[in-house]
Amino acid sequence: MEHLETKVIPFEAVYNFRDMGGYKARDGRVIKTGLFYRSAALGKMTATDKKLFATLGIKTIFDYRDPHEVQNNPNPVFPHTHYIQIPAKGKHTFEMPTNTGARDFYKVINADMFRGFYAQMPFNNASFQKLMVTIQNPDYLGLVHHCAVGKDRTGIGSALILLALDVPEETIMENYLATNVCLQPMIEKMAQTIQHQYNDRELQQFYALMSAREEYLQAALDAIDKQYGSKATYLEQEFGLTTEKRAQLQSYCLN
Repeated sequence: MEHLETKVIPFEAVYNFRDMGGYKARDGRVIKTGLFYRSAALGKMTATDKKLFATLGIKTIFDYRDPHEVQNNPNPVFPHTHYIQIPAKGKHTFEMPTNTGARDFYKVINADMFRGFYAQMPFNNASFQKLMVTIQNPDYLGLVHHCAVGKDRTGIGSALILLALDVPEETIMENYLATNVCLQPMIEKMAQTIQHQYNDRELQQFYALMSAREEYLQAALDAIDKQYGSKATYLEQEFGLTTEKRAQLQSYCLN
């Protein structure tokens, strides 16, 4: 597999912001840059960040967070930008943590629960259904999709976009795992603030949940195969992405 350098956009106060362009589809064509970006929350942008963001040609901000997360850390407002906010976590009852609730979240949610979280997210999910409609309209691209840290909900959303563009699964996994490098400064900062309240087991659990682990995304990919038999059938039945519609999407997004 050809290893691609992750295209990180260097914001001051936004983590894990990357251009998803440059990845190769199975037929050798390459995703154009400037069409799809993935990111952690955008709400802490500095004035310099806002200027940089304005140069990226982003027409749509697609936010996977729950309403309480959005309220806690609202997106900055950019003129001429289309905002879509639909919670993507699916039927899981746990609340995604804000700064105030983070401590309890990391103590009660474990890696097994997280695999289950990933395995159910791709199905009957209003957020991803809207995403897959949105990416088929060139007027809405460039698009940045994001959650709180740009790992789990954004990880699944990214995998779905890349599957629709016929990018090999090993490349999709590579794109997902790149989060670990991008989030390291943020995770270390969080760990410093919580470590005096956590015992060793709880700290290990915190690191496990803050990591992009192959087993998490694999749980989602395996669940798709189990339920539908193939990714193509899944894309068609969950999102109406027929062979023709995928070919149309690919002709616009790939070079």
